[in-house]
Amino acid sequence: MSKYLKGWLMPTLFVLTTLALMKGGWWLCVPFVAWLLLFIVGDAILPHDLSEPSLKHPFLLNLPLYVQLPLLVVMNFVLVWMFGSGDIGGVGALVLEHSGIDMFAAREATNHWGMWVGGVASVSLINAIGGTNTGHELTHRTASPFDMFMGRWMLAFTADTSFAIEHVYGHHASVSTPSDPATARRGESYYKFTLRSTVMSYVHAYQLERARLAKLGKSIWNPLSSPFMRGNLENIALFVAAYAIAGWSGVWFWAIIAMVGKQFLELTNYFEHYGLVRVPGQPVQPRHSWNSNHWMSSNVLYSLARHSDHHARAEAPYWTLHAYPNAPMLPVGYLTMIVIALVPPLFKQMMVPALNEWDEKQATPEERKLALEASKKSGMGGLKILGTVAA
Repeated sequence: MSKYLKGWLMPTLFVLTTLALMKGGWWLCVPFVAWLLLFIVGDAILPHDLSEPSLKHPFLLNLPLYVQLPLLVVMNFVLVWMFGSGDIGGVGALVLEHSGIDMFAAREATNHWGMWVGGVASVSLINAIGGTNTGHELTHRTASPFDMFMGRWMLAFTADTSFAIEHVYGHHASVSTPSDPATARRGESYYKFTLRSTVMSYVHAYQLERARLAKLGKSIWNPLSSPFMRGNLENIALFVAAYAIAGWSGVWFWAIIAMVGKQFLELTNYFEHYGLVRVPGQPVQPRHSWNSNHWMSSNVLYSLARHSDHHARAEAPYWTLHAYPNAPMLPVGYLTMIVIALVPPLFKQMMVPALNEWDEKQATPEERKLALEASKKSGMGGLKILGTVAA
């Protein structure tokens, strides 16, 4: 039973974050700090999870995924409501009457810019590790209209519904090749990567969907036939909701929340395939993704960290993914990697030995040739190139 209860760890973070937001003031900062430390410390001290799939009740494993959409709505509503000055639908009054929680007092207590920074960081982090991560799981289930519907709306909380197209049909086909905007090149900093990945992933999603619909004689601009356009409308719908809750200031506030949440995704994209290469047209193998079996990253993030098996079996449900202990391994857990990726010299120091090991032990002869070219272009001092060292 404990294996099934792990699925509720993420919804629990949603609830606790929302309750902290409703207290206002410096409580807005608490979730971000608490969850970051929880993941970093947990991944550092808990044993790696090498357990193999043995779960047989899909409904109990899917239920915590589905409840996260309403939890996303409530959590984001609370923060945007706090930023506004009205009480749309009398929600604040209803909460006070039925729970005793005074959101009006909490709003008054939130009177320092640092509190709002903490609130944005807290909500954006959960939007990404809860909403986008769960949306990623669900939008891989292309045979299920319900899962696709739920997943796209979850992606809308980072204004990134095009991810459902580009990730599934673009990234998974071109991963670890130069044509994939979501694969970071050797020596490329996160700050350079995120601009390229953010813009080109959207452009590539548009190109993929336009080509697909053209074969069917349909227009990408028609939301009735175009998931790409429906996704854009879903993104816009949340901006309209922010306006209804808190006016134009709410729109700008929501834009910041969505943008920061999107960057948490791009930070994850950055290190999941950093520096790895694959011969275009060759099958995607577990060695083409950085894996992690750290306990928190594996169990709270719905096995996202078991990324090697995810790319080997893209539509496999999260509870069936294997640990692959012989796959390329990240030195630390996912949220720790996010922090490290923000500091390019530290990230470089950590990943050079990992890339050296991959080149020597994981790459095929053809991939070593590609790695040689990539290493020469990277300017990553200390990176070995077939027995030499990159200048």
